[in-house]
Amino acid sequence: MLMAFTLNKGLLEQVAINAATDLIPGVIWVDAIDPSEEERGWLREAYQQELPTLEDISEIEATSRFYENDDGLHISSYFLNYADENSTNISAAFVFNGERLFTLREEELAAFRLFRLRARKGLVSLTNSKSIMLGLFETKVENLADIVERIAADLEKTSRQVLGNAEQDDMESVLTALALQEDVNGKVRVSMVDLQRMLYLLLRSGILNAEQSERLRDIIRDSESLIASTSFLFDKIKFLLDTTLGFINVNQNKIIKIFSVASVAFLPPTMIASIYGMNFDLMPELHWQMGYGWALVLMLASALAPYFWFKKKKWL
Repeated sequence: MLMAFTLNKGLLEQVAINAATDLIPGVIWVDAIDPSEEERGWLREAYQQELPTLEDISEIEATSRFYENDDGLHISSYFLNYADENSTNISAAFVFNGERLFTLREEELAAFRLFRLRARKGLVSLTNSKSIMLGLFETKVENLADIVERIAADLEKTSRQVLGNAEQDDMESVLTALALQEDVNGKVRVSMVDLQRMLYLLLRSGILNAEQSERLRDIIRDSESLIASTSFLFDKIKFLLDTTLGFINVNQNKIIKIFSVASVAFLPPTMIASIYGMNFDLMPELHWQMGYGWALVLMLASALAPYFWFKKKKWL
């Protein structure tokens, strides 16, 4: 899918694209989402622009994520596609050719959708294609900041559940929640570190004017604060994970202790029953009228004695 935009008095205006002839010279930004070969052909015909493949923009080497060739300056950065249980970092490519920006990605992303909405309402300062890219990076940082806040709020709930002496039946859900929170937090950090690296390379490239460079430095500072926040969340997740595992061990030890006490308490009655179950002729109690009752009382007393002893020692 192709979306094209012109810039009119600082506002983005979308151009309907149904053929190569719709790609007019005034287009300043072309946004491609998993474009077909036909759509790639339209870009070649209208702007002599060759977009990289989706496989190319997924490369992790620095030379593959920031380089310049005959098709323009290429920048690739991760954007987090957030979901409750399956969040994924998606690579998005930015290609500058002259004063026109081309973006390419595999699927729609929240940061792009939010930026387009703001740009149409004039909530973003836009002057050229580079300001569009900076606006997208700013929106990305805001989106990741919202995700970090959501992780922190979820961790507070998990913390209350763990430190509130949750029952062992709840511990499995706690571990699942912590694993999901750690996974999302890790992907946020990967996305921010990748963005910070791209921003430093972009700053050193010299393609931005003084005002845009200062704007870029603000984005870098925001990204640094977010990276610090993810480090704090990692420490908190680790603490809660250790605490949860500690509670699980304590609960398991309680169960093992109960079985141990039960086995010790039943050992003396078992021994008495074994003695009177032996088949010897000379056992006086076998012919005693009160022998059966005596054996039962003796077994009960031998079971209660260890129990009260454990209670006195506060082992139960």
